[in-house]
Amino acid sequence: MIKNIDEYLIKIEKDIEKVYEISNNLMSFKKTTKEIKKSIIKDWKDKNIDNNQKVNCLSTLKKSYKEYLKIFDKKSKDNFINLNQQYNQYIDTYNKDKKPLKKKISVKAMKILGISLVPLMMLLALCISYLCVNKINLTNQNSIIAFSLSMIILVVCLIFLVFIIIFSTKKSVLDYKNKSYICASIGFTASFFDTLGIGSFATNTGLLKATKSLKDDKKLPGTLNIGMAIPNLFSGVLFMTSVSVDLTTLITFVLSAIIGSLIGSSIVNKINKKLIAIIMGVVLAITSILMLLTVKGIEIFPSGSAMGVSDVWWKLFLGCLAFVFLGMMMSFGVGLYAPAMAVISFLGINFLVVFPIMTCSAGLTMHINGYKFYFKNNYMPKTSFFMTMGGIIGVLTSYTIVFLGLITLLKVDQTLITDIFKWLSVFVIAYSSYTLFRSYFKQRKVVISAIPKISYTIDYLDFNNYINSFYTNTFVKNI
Repeated sequence: MIKNIDEYLIKIEKDIEKVYEISNNLMSFKKTTKEIKKSIIKDWKDKNIDNNQKVNCLSTLKKSYKEYLKIFDKKSKDNFINLNQQYNQYIDTYNKDKKPLKKKISVKAMKILGISLVPLMMLLALCISYLCVNKINLTNQNSIIAFSLSMIILVVCLIFLVFIIIFSTKKSVLDYKNKSYICASIGFTASFFDTLGIGSFATNTGLLKATKSLKDDKKLPGTLNIGMAIPNLFSGVLFMTSVSVDLTTLITFVLSAIIGSLIGSSIVNKINKKLIAIIMGVVLAITSILMLLTVKGIEIFPSGSAMGVSDVWWKLFLGCLAFVFLGMMMSFGVGLYAPAMAVISFLGINFLVVFPIMTCSAGLTMHINGYKFYFKNNYMPKTSFFMTMGGIIGVLTSYTIVFLGLITLLKVDQTLITDIFKWLSVFVIAYSSYTLFRSYFKQRKVVISAIPKISYTIDYLDFNNYINSFYTNTFVKNI
């Protein structure tokens, strides 16, 4: 029987180590199985085994693989059940004599917060957008299509929210030490500036490290993708109602970015990330200089005013290619905002049009990537949850100030807002270039640890017993 807080914490830390041990073993198990499959096929091609042996071995391997996946799944679930029981008891014991503001938040309270806060903020923002900023016109075909797309995207956000509430909150114990109010503040700050066009990646990274909330850099991409997915995509919904944009251009560019992210995720381990960093760093450095020549006060090159490029096929085609490339780059950790601003500007499109395109593109890509990070336990669940809570408030606040306060109520000219954002984007793109160069030189000094390779010698005479014994002794026995 555990009697004090320290004993709970010791037990929780051991169980957390077990979670990551199971995850690492599972990754190694999957990788080794693929290698065994390749070895069987190679031995068949080299005529070391006949076709019947190959077929039987591959069939047995597939069957055993599925059985051991179930074992991993059960061990993982059992470990999380035990871990959450310990964590809930720890929370109850800790909160017993604490004042309300000093109590730790439970998983149940997190779920209630998520169910109530996010839909409420979304409803409030949509009311401001549709009733005050840009009243919807149901007699206009484009308005109806834009509204329908917004509602579809909103449903995607809510599905991801349900996923986080049901599944991700159960893993919040993995980073239980991080303060909820600090994580929410980080999400608020990043999303506030993200809505103004300053990508949240750099802001989040800096704040997470400054507050010592990030202990393992490997969990940063997953935390950002899951934590910023809903705020980022929801800001896209708001921009679709507030910024006039050609829907064909919007849809094709967003779909291109999604296709690019899917391609990128499949080749991310085959491409040299250092090469990507240095190439994109050079491209963005040149881009920032060229964009500087289009801003108000310099204007050596004219800036565009078009709402889209669907009427110029070659521009639409080039834009699609560019966004496929940018979607791929997101899989390598290169933010989409800065280069998207450059692409839109060079295509001669009104600069404000970049906001619905880049927020929808990045947001949908984050949703897709988020599920992958969840299943690998390669993110900080509690941190990302509260970043979402703070982020949705940050989006509402920023949007209200700019579109309701400045443009709608104070009647500030949109051209002035655009000029300010363009000046801002030059510095954002230049800074992004700097961070990529810095990333390149850091990666030159760092050796990335890979999943350790497991040695094996296949026994074809009794493959069934061999593979089951190999799986048990190598991957399952010690977990």
